[in-house]
Amino acid sequence: MDQHSMSTQPGEIKDPVCGMTIDAKQAIANSLTTEHEGTTYYFCGRGCKLEFSDDPGHYLDPSHRPSM
Repeated sequence: MDQHSMSTQPGEIKDPVCGMTIDAKQAIANSLTTEHEGTTYYFCGRGCKLEFSDDPGHYLDPSHRPSM
């Protein structure tokens, strides 16, 4: 599993858009997750979730460097 995928006990992981470390349980509770190609991604806020949804390939590209 990669750092964004859901595990049996989600903990702290990084938002793929801004790079912020977030609590996966909190993201789940606030509906700040999305599925893409079978992987669950977690976000710090609605803005990052929407940006990711608009262009997931950009944020998943290995050359992408998240920044807040």
